[in-house]
Amino acid sequence: MQSSRRNFLKILFSGIISGTVFTGFKVSGAKALPRPPASLVEDEFLKFCTRCYRCIDACPVDALSPASFFDGIANLGTPVLDWRKCILCMECIRTCPTGAIKKVSEEELDIGNAVINRETCLSWTNKRRCKNCYKACKYDAIKLEKRKYPVVIEDKCVGCGACFNRCPTKPESIVVYYDKVKRFRPLEKRIALKLEDHVGPYDFPPPDFWTWFRQRITKLAKHHGLVK
Repeated sequence: MQSSRRNFLKILFSGIISGTVFTGFKVSGAKALPRPPASLVEDEFLKFCTRCYRCIDACPVDALSPASFFDGIANLGTPVLDWRKCILCMECIRTCPTGAIKKVSEEELDIGNAVINRETCLSWTNKRRCKNCYKACKYDAIKLEKRKYPVVIEDKCVGCGACFNRCPTKPESIVVYYDKVKRFRPLEKRIALKLEDHVGPYDFPPPDFWTWFRQRITKLAKHHGLVK
């Protein structure tokens, strides 16, 4: 009797473990996740990324978080980007030690394109003269037609989201679409003493060890819902 119960528990436990593992593998091939700016194409990104969390630690606005088990085993622990928070500060690019995030200049980045809804835009509906998006864009990707109506210049827009964050209407009349994110190929020379760097100096100097350690624990706790 005890033997049959023990066998039943073994089968049940094995089934749960197997189902969980196979579900993870199934999910792993089905989910494309938003990656940090300047990331390599997805297959190469997964090869190069060591899940070191350095990019997550470096982000000053908490726009990066680690992928969970439910994002797929292949993605587990890799950085996932919240486009709405990203300010294109270049810190994740600067800190990546493996080249999973390529060290390119800011001019080479492109994470999306802004689109204006003329039916709700204050200027286009003639409710009032609003230049918020025009003033917020540091890439000169928005021009004013007839010195009043904002128009996005797609070739210059990189999808930084500054215009979205400054739009006064609710919901926002300018939205960034991230369906044409620019991804990069790795360097042809796989062996190098130092990765080629076009990023420039730090805007946010790295913290000391204990500050970094506290920040990492806090970020992980927030990500997993342990603290608010």
